[in-house]
Amino acid sequence: MVGLPGYSQSLIQGTIRYDTTRWKPVASLSLVPDFSRMYEVSNESIIQEAEIGPDGNFAFTGENMPPGDHLYRIHFSRKEDPRASLIIGGPDENHLFLLANPGSEIGIRIRGGRRLIGSISFEGYPVNQSVKDINQIAGFLDTLDYYGPAVNRDFVREAVYERLRRYADTCSNPLISLYALYHSRFESDFEKNPGYYTKYLRKWRKQDSEYFRTFRAQLRMDTEQNNIVPLVSALLFILMSIAVYYYRRRKKSEINPFRSLTVQERKIFALLKEGKSNKEISESCSISLSTVKTHVNSIYSKLNLSSRTDVMDFGE
Repeated sequence: MVGLPGYSQSLIQGTIRYDTTRWKPVASLSLVPDFSRMYEVSNESIIQEAEIGPDGNFAFTGENMPPGDHLYRIHFSRKEDPRASLIIGGPDENHLFLLANPGSEIGIRIRGGRRLIGSISFEGYPVNQSVKDINQIAGFLDTLDYYGPAVNRDFVREAVYERLRRYADTCSNPLISLYALYHSRFESDFEKNPGYYTKYLRKWRKQDSEYFRTFRAQLRMDTEQNNIVPLVSALLFILMSIAVYYYRRRKKSEINPFRSLTVQERKIFALLKEGKSNKEISESCSISLSTVKTHVNSIYSKLNLSSRTDVMDFGE
């Protein structure tokens, strides 16, 4: 794939087979500034666009790419959609992620079928095989609604998150490691498992990229504390976690977070309470599965929940 005819000066080269009656013949490359914004897109975030030729080939140069490794997103737009539009989940999911730097040469082959982006293979920069592996592990969660009762799904979900955390712990590439951790719902885990994150931050304490600065900020830890003696650091982290826990309990007693839900989110919340799957909710509300997932994630975030079991136990 690297070295496609006619693209000898390219940095990222790819090929895709797609329905030309539904999709624009353009591929868009965006720089993802930090992992918490992987699914944010705007015209300003697109740093390059490439025409897709009749043979399905497209290519990007190193223009506008900052030095060093960064996470990038390639997406394709339906003809009726604006250029800056992402579709998350479902057969029309229209994007993929990769790691690149101005010195890397990367080939991408996208095989479609029922889905626009079916299987993906990378050539050139080998770290992207790890990106693919992490996406495959995390992608298993999208199939859980079709298997077993809720309690089994929660068990499998936690097993997947644990596998991603082990992947992050053993990975030698800092950005790949952090990419895995961001797929493990660390936001709801770090208060229960502070020792893991103290050790993790100590391992990568010399990493000063925007990706790690944002991650440390999300953990509400002062980056200057990363060089403190491990036992003291762990103790401070535990005390902070306890303080956050009681603060949230006090705020929850003062304000009912259920009021922050939109009308549609309250309807979906009620269906979740009844044990409905995403597919059943999609049919009941006449919305797509990807829209259901977006609403469910918003409900989890607003109510500080992490699973459907939490939904069942939540008192309005």
